[in-house]
Amino acid sequence: MNIFKLHFCAMLAASLLLTACAGQQSSVDRNASHAVAKLSSIHFDPNTRPLRADSFRWMTTFLRQFYDQGKTDRANGLTLAQAEQRVKAFSECPTGPFRPEAQLSHVVSHAYSADRPEKQSRILLESATATYWDGYYGRS
Repeated sequence: MNIFKLHFCAMLAASLLLTACAGQQSSVDRNASHAVAKLSSIHFDPNTRPLRADSFRWMTTFLRQFYDQGKTDRANGLTLAQAEQRVKAFSECPTGPFRPEAQLSHVVSHAYSADRPEKQSRILLESATATYWDGYYGRS
């Protein structure tokens, strides 16, 4: 019975420690993680695979600017209609990062044209839009 109590206490302590270390993710991290998972799922080349850690770092940097823009817009008093216009402008920019022609896949410091540029473009746009709204509404 003593061994059972000792084993139970060790398992309880380990689970509490692991739960405490897995803290809340920020909005940018959460959206970046989802976007990287979606982008990884559409990559179909069996000879290569994207490095999720590098992609996550890049995506976090990319999405942070949209979160900050949403926070700034809210602080500057943009109405909801004006914010919706800004979000609509994300996809309408002819030289922006959401164009299918602008999509690239990075494999070992080399850039190649993306496997599915339209789908990759849509995933990036959806992630940027969600991150902008999180910043606008103050979600962390």
